[in-house]
Amino acid sequence: MYDMHLGLTGYPKPWLLFWIAAIMALGYLVITFHRKWQKWSQSKTQIPEARNGSKLHVMKIWIAEVFCQRQLFGLSSFRWFAHMLIFWGFIGLPFLSITTITLRPLEYLGIDGGWASFFFYGNGHAFIKIWGDSFGLALLIGLLAAILRRFLMRPAQLVNNQGDVILVVFLLWLTISGFFLEGLHLKLAPTALVRYSFVGRFFMPPGTYTAAQLQQWLTAIWTLHALSGVSLMAYLPHSKLMHSLLAPLVIAMNVEEEQDRKDIYWPDIKKHRAT
Repeated sequence: MYDMHLGLTGYPKPWLLFWIAAIMALGYLVITFHRKWQKWSQSKTQIPEARNGSKLHVMKIWIAEVFCQRQLFGLSSFRWFAHMLIFWGFIGLPFLSITTITLRPLEYLGIDGGWASFFFYGNGHAFIKIWGDSFGLALLIGLLAAILRRFLMRPAQLVNNQGDVILVVFLLWLTISGFFLEGLHLKLAPTALVRYSFVGRFFMPPGTYTAAQLQQWLTAIWTLHALSGVSLMAYLPHSKLMHSLLAPLVIAMNVEEEQDRKDIYWPDIKKHRAT
């Protein structure tokens, strides 16, 4: 039976190794995040409370700062464009992975409500492929734009440290390896289904292969891709991506006491570009 999500049913995956590594990385992430949050909270003398009638304004600022990255747009439109693509790509792809991984055991237990069958074997396959390719393409374009700015069009004040390079290379590897994995899946997919993978189809290897011929490659690339994602989870607290976790909480806590600073909040945005 063809599995629209996996490409074929039953190619070997080291699930035990994956779950052990994932649980350890998640535990490390949670502990480190908690310590950083405690350290920040202790530096606050008072946690502000929303004044009457200001909750809508606070929510508007929070959305603008977190999901639209408004302040970054005020600094540089190009940086904003790259960061928005990376941010939403980084949010969308893990959400898809978590959803599909969660549906597997629910399907096995018979409590998925038919969603696994819909997404993996039915018409929901188109949604899965379009979602994955769209957010994957956004992340890839954002990373290439960041590389262009950092290494080819670098402003004089921009300093590349080792952490920046590691993070960009890490994310680029995850994105490209994910597309290569999808390309291998598509070699075993019916032609009518390949059209939904408008990016992944360009990563299909040339030639004709049987499922048995591709199994070792699928297992190897899946293992590298999955363990790389787990490694990123462990590296996250030591990278600039930690900002993507802390920023929403910090902004939500600070927004009320800072909302009177009309020069930094939407919609009255002033451009302060670096020279």
